[in-house]
Amino acid sequence: MFWKLALTTILVWTLCVATETKKPRPQSAIPSPYKLKGNELMSSPGSSLPLHLFVGQPKKGKHEVLSSSREALVVTERRYLRSDWCKTQPLRQTVSADGCVSHTLINRFCYGQCNSFYIPRHLTGQTTRGRKSSAATEKRLQDTSFQSCAFCRPHRVTTVTVRLHCPGLEPPYRHRKVQRVKQCRCVSVSVNDTV
Repeated sequence: MFWKLALTTILVWTLCVATETKKPRPQSAIPSPYKLKGNELMSSPGSSLPLHLFVGQPKKGKHEVLSSSREALVVTERRYLRSDWCKTQPLRQTVSADGCVSHTLINRFCYGQCNSFYIPRHLTGQTTRGRKSSAATEKRLQDTSFQSCAFCRPHRVTTVTVRLHCPGLEPPYRHRKVQRVKQCRCVSVSVNDTV
């Protein structure tokens, strides 16, 4: 009888722990906060889910930290991050040319909000106290920072040739090429030349 009670208690405890640790992943463009590789996520149960970037001396316990710096930095909290979204919406587009009858076709345009990040990094051994920083130092800061910029843009496109009727012109028609949008998506772009 004791073994049945102990086995039932252990089974219930195991199911509770497994249910508590398995959380649904929020939909977004950043890596899952529940992956514990590299920089680990520390959150207390029942609190809003903060994203931490741990740097500094390794601490005792289950959380490891990077040894590149001496302090921990809170990047942001999950509640401030929004999932990016990018919609493909229909659009009536009119193609025209001088002396020709205009032609209307159904195209699509991209509309949405995509996430972008700029996280500066500390340059070791570079002190510019009381002096203006040089262009080379600013370039190194830019090169060592984490930059990710995405915007809503066409992912799949085709090209359509529209034939316009042009009475009074020789030849009596003109061709115009139009880019037709099939699908839009948040796409990261290079930001090395900006900022």
